[in-house]
Amino acid sequence: MFSPKSKLQIIALSSMTIALLTACGGGGGSGAGSATSSLSGNVIDGYIEGAKVCLDVNSNGACDTGEPTATTDSAGKYQLIPGSINTTGLNVIAEIPDTAKDSDDGGRTLLAAGKSAYTMVAPAAESSVVTPITTLIVGKVKTDNLSTATAKVRVLEELGLPSDTNPYADHVAAGNAIVHGVARQLAAQLQQAQKDLPTGTTAQERLAKLQEAIKTIQDSAGSIALESQDANPLNMPLTLSTVATGRLFAYKMPSAVGKQINASAMLFTPKSVMPPGGWPLLVFGHGTEGVAKNCAPSVTMKATGDWGYSSLVAALVFQGYVVVAPDYEGMGSTAMGVDAGHPYLDLGSAGRSMALAAVGAKKLMTTQLSGAWATLGHSQGGHAALAGAQFAGLAKKQEPSLVYKGAVAIAPASNLKASLNAMWSGIQTNSQNPVNYATGYEAVGISNFYAAYVVKGTQSTPSPLTPSNVFGARMLPVYSAKAGTECFNDFSTSISSTVNTYRVTIGATPAGFTGVINTAINSAFVSSVLDSNEPGQMKLPGNTLLVQGLADTTVLPSSTQALLATMQSKGSQVTLSSHSGVTATHGGVLTIPAAQAAINNHLHNLFFGN
Repeated sequence: MFSPKSKLQIIALSSMTIALLTACGGGGGSGAGSATSSLSGNVIDGYIEGAKVCLDVNSNGACDTGEPTATTDSAGKYQLIPGSINTTGLNVIAEIPDTAKDSDDGGRTLLAAGKSAYTMVAPAAESSVVTPITTLIVGKVKTDNLSTATAKVRVLEELGLPSDTNPYADHVAAGNAIVHGVARQLAAQLQQAQKDLPTGTTAQERLAKLQEAIKTIQDSAGSIALESQDANPLNMPLTLSTVATGRLFAYKMPSAVGKQINASAMLFTPKSVMPPGGWPLLVFGHGTEGVAKNCAPSVTMKATGDWGYSSLVAALVFQGYVVVAPDYEGMGSTAMGVDAGHPYLDLGSAGRSMALAAVGAKKLMTTQLSGAWATLGHSQGGHAALAGAQFAGLAKKQEPSLVYKGAVAIAPASNLKASLNAMWSGIQTNSQNPVNYATGYEAVGISNFYAAYVVKGTQSTPSPLTPSNVFGARMLPVYSAKAGTECFNDFSTSISSTVNTYRVTIGATPAGFTGVINTAINSAFVSSVLDSNEPGQMKLPGNTLLVQGLADTTVLPSSTQALLATMQSKGSQVTLSSHSGVTATHGGVLTIPAAQAAINNHLHNLFFGN
């Protein structure tokens, strides 16, 4: 999942039935249109304990005196007794104070977990769960004047969720990591929006204002925030400047923690004559550069006049594609209004970064773009290319002229937890004999480098992993001092230095290095975070090509083979192009003529085939 310039070889990335809680006597969605003896269900992001739940009888968006009310227990469970009240068209409101507890937070209150109060809602007819997703559906019914059925379809598209997702099911009980991850991010957005409401907002005004605030953020996603007026905004290397005109712009997007932010992107337009109907668009995802703002390609290329992917992008532009290359959330310059905080390998953040970059490019270039677009990326960018496909519905909603065609994912990052487990197993095995120590220490450096960026990335999400739980005494200081500031090469050097200092101590073995704690990686919470960010877990639109080098020791062929199987099982149209030989390494696969031909043919078929 690292960029072609990698000096550090990375080892591969390598039941409960849903209980719809219905009421005694026909509540919880089964008794719509009539009075019901009770309504019951669960309030969930994780299970929320201590939420005030009510039937909003007067439809003012708040829990008022005299309305049926309950407080949720440790499983988020509530029960309301409407009596003779007709529940047709009514909603169930959940007012969640900062003293409430979310089961995701290990028994802490929202306040102790760094969260804040928020409000959720669900239709009384579908009140088996009250979640951030049901809240968006109800909000869209009101703000966009849609039917509940249409609002559900729109919300699922915008969230990158499968069309057959049941938003009224208990995703925690079902073990649905993808929906659970989405719910966490939406809860953060609701918390942020409520925190930003004007001082003096009453309880009766809160829900309506919250819905309008969310709509404002949603409607502005992909809009142009600014374009650099620098005479040389990108300082492109000759390989690019010969074939392309370069621009740098910032677009609006919701962050992983619910704020409206600027994200920057580079835009490369062919110097050739525009074809009739406009150019097709490729959204390009770069490999790992780091998680700090200054590691963004637009920043480093401006400073150095170089970029590891310049030859690849130049080749794409030369073939007649406009290429927009997002820096990703939290990476980019202060001049473009970018705030720090990159959610590394976060599926939702990557997907929105890619999809909304397409929206921004279309808004900038209008009729110069045909509207047809696809995603393409390498390593971390391969993960982003698949995530962008998952959010193609969001791009279509924001810019209806965009028509998604498919993806090319080259050695895409996947199978995160399996990768760390494989690394740990290799470290143990290679600690048995001093002859194998060198291989073991290499794996120590690799696993700690990889895990550090993953953990640091989660600090910019609603599900931060605790560094002291994941890293031992030797790695924790390096993580704390370097992971958030050093880019790829420098951080590789910092970790190598730490490992080399340890390995010369008396009695040292690779397994004795106090770095990544493997038991923590396999804990329930860490597993749920990693699983929720796996690509290809739903049927993706368009036609996808996976490209893999068989000599790749960063993303192993077995990892991409497993990804292929998963995508096929979900019904995605996907093929795998594998390449052998000593040059078929993680970065080397980009230079293999047969791999280049497979990519070019796939793109041609996407845009110009029958």
